[in-house]
Amino acid sequence: MRPMLNLLAPMLFLFASGAFASEPAFILDAVRSDAIGAVSVPATGNEMFPSPVRRPAPPEDPYFNAYILKAVDFLYANYGLLGYDIHSVLTHDIAYHTYGTIPALRAPLTMCVAAQMEVILTAYRIYAEETGNYLIYEYLPKRSFEGLSVTDIKGHIWVNPEFNAHGTADALINFGMGERTEFENLKPGSFININRTNRTGHAVTFIAYINITGAVQHEYNSSVVGFKYFSSQGGRNAGSGGFDYRYAVFSKFGCPTMPYKRDCNVIYSADQKMLTTGTMLNPKSWGRLTPLPAPVSLKDTVFNGNFFDGITTDD
Repeated sequence: MRPMLNLLAPMLFLFASGAFASEPAFILDAVRSDAIGAVSVPATGNEMFPSPVRRPAPPEDPYFNAYILKAVDFLYANYGLLGYDIHSVLTHDIAYHTYGTIPALRAPLTMCVAAQMEVILTAYRIYAEETGNYLIYEYLPKRSFEGLSVTDIKGHIWVNPEFNAHGTADALINFGMGERTEFENLKPGSFININRTNRTGHAVTFIAYINITGAVQHEYNSSVVGFKYFSSQGGRNAGSGGFDYRYAVFSKFGCPTMPYKRDCNVIYSADQKMLTTGTMLNPKSWGRLTPLPAPVSLKDTVFNGNFFDGITTDD
């Protein structure tokens, strides 16, 4: 086994357990071994992370949206508006079941990409407590939510085009935990990364479509001008920034007056590099990738604080 490990050392491993070949592969909810297919990877281009093979979840509950929304409610009620800071990560330390704690950095302040990771980790906890299924924590190791390399989901959530990761949705897809969903088909609890006309961006949880007055539209229709979202943004002081809601408006509709905090000049695009959209899957549908060759030139993700500046229209 050891000689084989030495041969495989330069390769990227994204097993369901997040472990290397010396550890047993974890199969969530008894995924059949014959359902896991091989994935071939081109040597170059953005096909480094093809869609993983996955087993369908029960049709009545194929997605994780309900738990994402419960996490949003919990975080807003308990950690809302505690302040925004681009150098801060997580509003509080988060236990990763029995595997240790993911420490917060400069709590209770946090910023947008960290907010999406905190939403996901909070949804983990709620799901495990409600279902009694703590195997969710065995899919990826704790270190995957702490490191910024190509083998760490955090490195993808933080956005790195070299990883083919332009947002949270891409991160989930790359690790077999999500699927692409076009903007017009999003459901509450999905994920979006936006770009604005001023060359800034944001990572958010999608809550609902909105019309020009800010009224919620439960399905996409011709009156939709943008969407309501949840993330961390705004000022550093408590009460002026941190976990909160905003109403994003696409640039072609201007910046209409609303009785809500707005985020105007958002670019609408079918290009997933400009408007990155997707949905997290039910853990029973999480797949896994076979060993994939990774170019040794890939460097760890560096957070772009100028791009994710946390400023929205009414801040």
